[in-house]
Amino acid sequence: MSTEIIMAEPFFDGNVLALVKNGIVQDFFADFKSLENNLVGSIFIGEVDRISKDLNSSFIKLPFNKMGFLKGIRNLYSGDKIILQATNYTPNDKALVVTQNISFRGRYVVITSKNKRISFSKNIKEKKRRLELLNILDDFEDVRIKKVGIIFRSLCIDSHSEMIINDLKKQLLRYSDVFGKEVNSICQLVKAPNALEKSYLEWDQFSNQNIIKEKGCFDHYSIWEQILSLRNKIVDLASGGNLIIEKTQAFVAVDINTSKNNSLSSSLKVNIEAIREIPRQLRLRGLGGKIIIETGPLLKKHRKKIEEVLSKSALYSDKLKIVGWSNLGNLELEMPRSRCPLNDSEFDQIEKNLH
Repeated sequence: MSTEIIMAEPFFDGNVLALVKNGIVQDFFADFKSLENNLVGSIFIGEVDRISKDLNSSFIKLPFNKMGFLKGIRNLYSGDKIILQATNYTPNDKALVVTQNISFRGRYVVITSKNKRISFSKNIKEKKRRLELLNILDDFEDVRIKKVGIIFRSLCIDSHSEMIINDLKKQLLRYSDVFGKEVNSICQLVKAPNALEKSYLEWDQFSNQNIIKEKGCFDHYSIWEQILSLRNKIVDLASGGNLIIEKTQAFVAVDINTSKNNSLSSSLKVNIEAIREIPRQLRLRGLGGKIIIETGPLLKKHRKKIEEVLSKSALYSDKLKIVGWSNLGNLELEMPRSRCPLNDSEFDQIEKNLH
């Protein structure tokens, strides 16, 4: 396989999809059977349980006997029913982080309920194209457009205006459906997107027909083998070095080992190879939050090169942010916890699905 393709096959009661480039899995989504996997992105009505002025936060009763954590206490009182959305994965033993800024994400636009401004993906750089997109809104005959914020996603760069308008109408309808309901009891209003929906929203490749939909295609192209290898915290590199990826409660630690590459030039080569691989590994493993990378031997003058390689290797959907270099010489990153991390439960489900 020399091109970028999408593979899809049944997975229990849902689906599993993989984005594959030159035979290597770049991303994948699966409908795992876990509550956490079904909460990120969902919208529900919660009830304010208690308010902490010291933390400037509120604790919220949510469906499924979950507790939510909401930043801010303005105009909130114990017993209030409010509409909320979970945007980030939260470990089982912690309150689910929620927001009142509900977002309705489409393939071309994102509608937000609180941040009522118009903005653009950073990939839409041309002023002419931004003006063309603004003209779409000027000609849009729907009063609801004045009540929401709109973000034009990167696919809008070269997409036809009709496709953008249709997506805008769809997201406005979703907005009306949610905010048109009576807020009187704790319940889930909108389920989290499933694997097929996530893939459609995240991967540009859904625009073409290069999709393989065959039962057993994951086995045939060794996709399951690659995914199951993520169970190992050690990632071997072609140069002879390796990565060690370890998840803790506070952060993700990544250690780059240069092995027998002792010279600074060969060490730089291993570091660059490792840095190229790290965004893919974090994405596939569903890891986010604070990430600390301990590189192999590296001169300060090469740090800029490392940052450039990292930025080019990350996908836009990774939303990877380079925080900087610590006094100890470690590279610090941040990524949103927008995915459920792969744990033993998920790997066990994959192995069960194979038998």
